[in-house]
Amino acid sequence: MFVFLFMACSSDAASQAVPKVSNKGDSIVQNSKGAAPTVKLNSGFDMPVLGLGTWTLRGKVAEDAVYVAIKNGYRLIDTAKYYDNEEAVGRGIRRAIDDGLVKREDLFVTSKLVPWSSSLDEDIDDSLEKLGLEYIDLMLLHQHGSDAEDKAVYKAMERAVKAKKIRSIGISNYYTEKTAKRFFADFEIKPAVVQNENHVFYQNTEFKDYAKRYGAVVESYYPLGGRGHTEDVLGYKVVAKIAKAHGKSAAQVVLRWHVQSGYIAVPGSKNPDHIAENISIFDFELTDDEMKQIAALDTGHRYENW
Repeated sequence: MFVFLFMACSSDAASQAVPKVSNKGDSIVQNSKGAAPTVKLNSGFDMPVLGLGTWTLRGKVAEDAVYVAIKNGYRLIDTAKYYDNEEAVGRGIRRAIDDGLVKREDLFVTSKLVPWSSSLDEDIDDSLEKLGLEYIDLMLLHQHGSDAEDKAVYKAMERAVKAKKIRSIGISNYYTEKTAKRFFADFEIKPAVVQNENHVFYQNTEFKDYAKRYGAVVESYYPLGGRGHTEDVLGYKVVAKIAKAHGKSAAQVVLRWHVQSGYIAVPGSKNPDHIAENISIFDFELTDDEMKQIAALDTGHRYENW
């Protein structure tokens, strides 16, 4: 769903990747082209473990951010109908393709549907048209509606998978087994991804382990805390100490913690330096002790109530 920022480093670092990204034994594969590693979804498709979030970005700002991200090695781009920026995101993608930076098949594009629409099949077609794409790699139910609304959205996404308009589907803002289990139990196609607010203060490892039982991956929005809270997350002495030890920024350490813990992360930014920095996390690895120190920051507190 929503996502966020930070700092500066050369994009060349991403090409000096450390193959071991997770210490949890997940099937993460290093991308030989220097982009973020990928994880195999239960749908059979590969999803990068780090991407660009575009919440709050609009117009030319969103277009340029997407273009710069792809130029810096990003292959996962996250948007949503609710963000009202699918057209701008699509322009950034097409610019990158037209300039020869990537091919369509190199990219993994995510969008999301709201549960209160009465024209869900048309909404999916509208997203495809606005993005200028023949298919969307991942479509998510953006947040809770009524049981009937949620079912209608999920059924529409299943139809779109069968029509080859969408490759993978999932849910967003479902934080417990109780709220999410119907999607894993009652539908033909199980969620491949659950996108939730996750950061060092809200790690929700119990739910991540639950989703993993079905081959689903948890994706973190607000991985750096979200707008107004990045200083809370990045300002901890333990994070600064670990960053200094690796010659990295606090943001890079926190994002490295996300992917090494088995999350996918989609930090968002419009700043080219921040965009380049955020993906430059695959040339170092946190030790088990450093992972434990960051894990100890968990308070069970999240910032949104979606």
